[in-house]
Amino acid sequence: MKLDMDSIPGGLVLMDAENRVTAVNLTLCNWLKRDQSDLLGRSPAIWMTPASRMYYLGHVLPSLRLHGRVDEVVLTLVSADGENYPVVLSATQRAGNESGYQLLALPMLRRNTIEEQLQQARRAADKAAAEKDQALREVQVLMARLEVRQQELSVLNEQLEQLATKDPLTGLDNRRVFDREITMHLALYNRSNMPFSVMLADIDWFKQVNDRHGHDAGDRVLQAVSRCLSAGMRDVDTVVRMGGEEFAFILPDTSADAAVLVAERKRLEVEALVTGYGNLTISFGVTAVIPDDTRRDLYNRADEALYLAKSQGRNQVCTR
Repeated sequence: MKLDMDSIPGGLVLMDAENRVTAVNLTLCNWLKRDQSDLLGRSPAIWMTPASRMYYLGHVLPSLRLHGRVDEVVLTLVSADGENYPVVLSATQRAGNESGYQLLALPMLRRNTIEEQLQQARRAADKAAAEKDQALREVQVLMARLEVRQQELSVLNEQLEQLATKDPLTGLDNRRVFDREITMHLALYNRSNMPFSVMLADIDWFKQVNDRHGHDAGDRVLQAVSRCLSAGMRDVDTVVRMGGEEFAFILPDTSADAAVLVAERKRLEVEALVTGYGNLTISFGVTAVIPDDTRRDLYNRADEALYLAKSQGRNQVCTR
């Protein structure tokens, strides 16, 4: 193996699955002016310029692990005496039953390296960085690559994203979902006149539950009310905990009159709850979308209706 590696007209590196060098040929050692013992057991990233190191760790290595190969990537190595050594790097998984990767580096002229870096910078920054220095261009290319990588990871981690939209206490969706859904329904309404209604609900005298029975009791009340409010709703409906004792509903293809009926039904269901902490009631504010509404308009109108329900004695449904 040693003779075969040394006969290759380029730098050859074998790595394990943990990105540690297990073998390296003399050609690469001569380029880097380092002994093989200095390179074994360490990451190839330590032989690179800072910009190349960040690109290798942020793009090359993840792509290699995800796709099993990387073709013709331009990187700059650094020798023991500080001299830059530009190379074109290709890498694949080890063949057969051997785990890890093999990297082949071929030398290139500094002029070609600069031209390739310029091309990458122009593609990534839409030619906006043509007058900037080379270091800034490399950083911009790296930022563009990392942004693409973050988008890929965002898709792969969809489950984690979903968890981030849930209220941990009640299991309902949180305000982030409300903002997203109401924006989507406004767009549908503006495009195809699809109606929808928004309801805000607030547990009456909730502070007294916390004051009399403690915050653990308040949490149990919030969980019971959340289950009651979400039970029997359509799959297309959105029920969220906005924070504290306030909840919100988005009801697609629902008029204000129909939404009032839903709110009244939920008001009676909450009133019938048995929690062990006294009688519970809830107030509702209801509104329906109208032309030229914004997200703020809808929320404020529903909030005004909720305030009216509170000011008129609570445990009732009001509209605006």
